[in-house]
Amino acid sequence: MKSLIKVLAFSLLISSCSMASQETNLKGKGFQKEEFLVKALLSPLSSRGVEVKEVKPVPSVKVPGFKTLEVELLDKRNGREIKKYIFVSQDDKYLALEIFKVKEEGKTIKISPLTPKNPVKKVKVDLSWVKEVDKELQKENIPHVVGKSDKKVYVVWDVYCPFCYSHFNQVEEVAEKNHVEIHLIPFPIHGDNSLKGLLYYTQLAREKGAAGALKELYELGNGDFMTYVKRLEEKQKEVKLSEKEKKELTEFFKNLKVELIKNGVHATPTMIYIPPGEKDKGYITVGFKPISQIIKEK
Repeated sequence: MKSLIKVLAFSLLISSCSMASQETNLKGKGFQKEEFLVKALLSPLSSRGVEVKEVKPVPSVKVPGFKTLEVELLDKRNGREIKKYIFVSQDDKYLALEIFKVKEEGKTIKISPLTPKNPVKKVKVDLSWVKEVDKELQKENIPHVVGKSDKKVYVVWDVYCPFCYSHFNQVEEVAEKNHVEIHLIPFPIHGDNSLKGLLYYTQLAREKGAAGALKELYELGNGDFMTYVKRLEEKQKEVKLSEKEKKELTEFFKNLKVELIKNGVHATPTMIYIPPGEKDKGYITVGFKPISQIIKEK
């Protein structure tokens, strides 16, 4: 069911963009025409950082009445290559974004999308910007590093991210167990609430270090996110930073949000890893992935 939902979501994403290319004049014959059609259909995805790298026919995948094309997409924001099939009718008048194979096994009917093998592949992207962000956090005296290692994992988080909160009390243990250095990059994705919460985090972190601050935040709700939110709102009133510091830090966090968005970060958590030996290139993972798996990426 999950894979089906993902397939349908991707189809809706493409179809929602397709109107922009409805009136494009098709030129050429044969595969040239089919390639032009597919590229015109997918071109609006470029606004989301997705570009078409290659379109090629796949005669080995036979669907009655359709020609199968394999499309390779580069998703720059998420650092991955995506392969998928698109189907064009033999008379070039119809196009299908997905075709599902139906198989009966006794009383069970199985429905599965036709997809290429290994449809998603992580690719290295330039991450020099995250090192600059790291330097700026140090410069502003915002403690954000847990552990000590040449293996550095950058975790983009927010004080009001439910999934992030559920891991606040585990960061130190995870860093120690996996022999990694975790750099916590704040992303105030929830607006003013996040900005106020990050001021409180900064005050705590300056007193107790990043790991200690996260543990204290976790204890506000003892694992219950809604209790945590209510307590955090109360604690924000206890920020003892000077008005000047509050103003400067708030402006810093706002600018940091802009910088992260500019570099394709749009969700928390986002996990970033530059393997040892690499200068600036590495991998971006949107959503949670165990650090033990992250550091296996070469």
